[in-house]
Amino acid sequence: MLSKKFYINIITRVLLITCTIIGTIPFILKDEKLFTLIALSSFIIIQILLLIKYINRFNREISSFFSLLKTSDASFAFNDKSFSYISEKVRDDIFQVQNQLFDITELKEIQKSYLETVIESAQTGIITITETGNIDLINKYATELLNINLISNLKALEKLHPNFYHTILNGVAGSEKLIMIKGKSKAIPLSIRISEFKQKQNMFKLVSFQNIQSELEEKEVDSWHKLIRVLTHEINNTVSPITSLANSIEKLYINKSNDTISKKEISDKIIETTHEGLHIISQRGEGLMEFVNNYRNISSLKKMNFERFKVAELFYNLELLMKKNLSEKNIKLSIEVKPIDLELNADKKYIEQIFINLLKNSIDAINSKSGKITLKAFKNEDDKIILEITDNGIGISEEIRDQIFVPFFTTKEQGSGIGLSLAQQIMRLHGGSISVQSLSEGKTSFVLSF
Repeated sequence: MLSKKFYINIITRVLLITCTIIGTIPFILKDEKLFTLIALSSFIIIQILLLIKYINRFNREISSFFSLLKTSDASFAFNDKSFSYISEKVRDDIFQVQNQLFDITELKEIQKSYLETVIESAQTGIITITETGNIDLINKYATELLNINLISNLKALEKLHPNFYHTILNGVAGSEKLIMIKGKSKAIPLSIRISEFKQKQNMFKLVSFQNIQSELEEKEVDSWHKLIRVLTHEINNTVSPITSLANSIEKLYINKSNDTISKKEISDKIIETTHEGLHIISQRGEGLMEFVNNYRNISSLKKMNFERFKVAELFYNLELLMKKNLSEKNIKLSIEVKPIDLELNADKKYIEQIFINLLKNSIDAINSKSGKITLKAFKNEDDKIILEITDNGIGISEEIRDQIFVPFFTTKEQGSGIGLSLAQQIMRLHGGSISVQSLSEGKTSFVLSF
């Protein structure tokens, strides 16, 4: 809405032009008044130009105002002099819009400053990369971890940190990976996560990474503590009876005066007891040697021989192999593979060995007459191949769930405690993982992720 002043100004200019035109008419047919006619005509043209200029100035200022408004720029000037032809109501509305824009701009600046502070203070390396490889943002922690100055393109990291460069270049959204990079004095383990986002019409790759050295060391120490507990327990179980038995045999050869007995005093009973004791000591010694050999098996797995094979074929071979064990306890085995031609690139013999151990564990865990074991294979939402074995046995208690992958830990009287440890080592050599899940209704699942 325009002001009265604007309307009066326009009407006055139009009336003045009209009056001048009318006043010019009597001089049009009179030659002797030619100069007067020219003067009046010039005056009309000047008036028209001034009117156009006045209207154009209004249009320019309005256009400039809305241009600034579209960009949310609250810094535009607005006063009575520049917008004198705007009505008071519209002027108040514009003042209100201007104040709101000031608030929005101030809020944006606060948010920007806050975000920059958070990113710079984060103990996580953050890099945003355009589709062309240009680095849009890199925080201080990232440059410190990578031991670099500010860089403008991802290509600059190819020679310095090739593993890091190729992981980011080939990484897809949602992927996570653990790699080693060259540090100032030693190699640094990095956990890298890659995601993507779109800003206007441009796609960006967001890379976040952390130095997980302390976490790995803490986990390693924890693993050593668990291993030492198991080793100590196993060695004590072997050495204690040997020591006790050796002391008992030694006492057979000591008389009441604490002197060693003579040959004549050695009876058949002493000889028989000594023989039995030495036999037991020999057995316990062999058990300890077997224990040591089992440890060696875990720590010195052979190199993997990768081949491509159908998972369904692996599962059906396992069904034939374990048919007798399953039928003895009347256990039903179900196989689900989606798609049926799903293939896996792995060491078939080692994967088969994992499932033989897992199937034996499941069979031992089932006490009911309606025992059921399910073998599943599928691809998850991250395009990883998942192999899964589920049983409805007695389950695994929460107290021991975090110890079942520790070497030699077992709850079975005749168990060696190396099956799940070997499985974990094999999966690590495949670049995958194995985990256990306790489901409802007493079900337990072991999940192998490739």
